[in-house]
Amino acid sequence: MLEQSADSEAMADEDEMDLSGLYWTSPGEMPREDAHKNLAEAIAGRQPDQVKLFSASAFEIPSAFPAGFFDVAIDMATHEACGVYRAYRGGNDYATKPEWFPSKLMDTDQIFGEVYDRLMKSGFFDWYFHGGRPGEPVDQSAAVNGV
Repeated sequence: MLEQSADSEAMADEDEMDLSGLYWTSPGEMPREDAHKNLAEAIAGRQPDQVKLFSASAFEIPSAFPAGFFDVAIDMATHEACGVYRAYRGGNDYATKPEWFPSKLMDTDQIFGEVYDRLMKSGFFDWYFHGGRPGEPVDQSAAVNGV
């Protein structure tokens, strides 16, 4: 929003919120059989009773248009987590490649935020939503589940 100065100049409001990106619902536990192939492969070598899976629906800001899902695996024994951004397009189930990171002092919401931040830094969302070209290479070979 622009404010007007005493000299009639338009000035940017310093408290203006960034209305771009994604937001997500509160994470809920997800059954293993609902995990995308990429996430299932990432947790394959871990103890099943020590890994919890969560999912949250993602929406675009400011339109609130459904954008996809964040699915996260948390290894409670090693204090590591990984996650994928997942979307259905043209009848296919696509997901990014997961990357494990330390999660010892994080709650579930912080872990979802970390997955989002890592994808933002990689340039994935610029490529995915805007057709932009990220500064660094992005693994754009999102695997299709079951194809």
